[in-house]
Amino acid sequence: MRNIFAFIFLGFGCLSCSKNDTASPSAIDYNQYKIKTATHSLRNYSGTTSSISFDTTLYVYDGTTCKYTRKQNNNTVEYIATLSNGLYTQVSYVNGVLSSQKVYYQLNAAGYIDSNWITNNTTVAQSSKNHYNADGSLATAISYYQTYTNRVQYNYKNGIANYAHSQRIAHIPSITNASDSVVYEYTNLPYRAGFYSTGLPVSFTGKPAKNLLQKTTYYDKLNNNAIRQTIEYQYQTNEIGLVTRRVLNIHTQPGNALVQTDTTAYTYYGK
Repeated sequence: MRNIFAFIFLGFGCLSCSKNDTASPSAIDYNQYKIKTATHSLRNYSGTTSSISFDTTLYVYDGTTCKYTRKQNNNTVEYIATLSNGLYTQVSYVNGVLSSQKVYYQLNAAGYIDSNWITNNTTVAQSSKNHYNADGSLATAISYYQTYTNRVQYNYKNGIANYAHSQRIAHIPSITNASDSVVYEYTNLPYRAGFYSTGLPVSFTGKPAKNLLQKTTYYDKLNNNAIRQTIEYQYQTNEIGLVTRRVLNIHTQPGNALVQTDTTAYTYYGK
């Protein structure tokens, strides 16, 4: 199920193997650095066995048009997102063949994604709606699927998201409801520029956190607030603080069983 590993918000980021994390000159304009490549591996663990998959995404920017090509196994998918009147329309080509799926991103006046929907042969398959605080930080993110709805509401302290309430609201009996308190802990590494593996740049999803995430802990509100899952983050950065490698490890609780390791290496235009 899509949200077994709950909501991993990349826009927000264990201790780093980083180079100098505070020496970046304040005069650097980090807006000039955009993701060029994201080389990604995903390892899933089951008992004493594991499986791994790999993919690589190349980004190309042409004005407001964002193009990215994702290669995995023997498949190549090219995505092209074009902006017109505040609406990004994304089409995709699978091994050169136009897909019937389209993705739409409606921007608000601040340039953040207000709503998003995915169609297959013009039929809406899923959608989402974002709400923002006055400072541009993400307040609420709601995702609508055919059989359930996910809703995440963020709480901020001193401008930093310190926890959230994450809910899964079932629409059919075979889907169970879920309700988590999600606590965020941060490294001392400053957030410099957006890094991501696929999709539009994270700058479209609101004002980013000041620092990179270190740990996310999920407390099950429907089970006496027992810890259900933890996600721990590790980073490597270059000499000016751009993230060049991010690793996240997902553990289920109790038992601290490692179920997934997600690793991405990044390169940037301008570096």
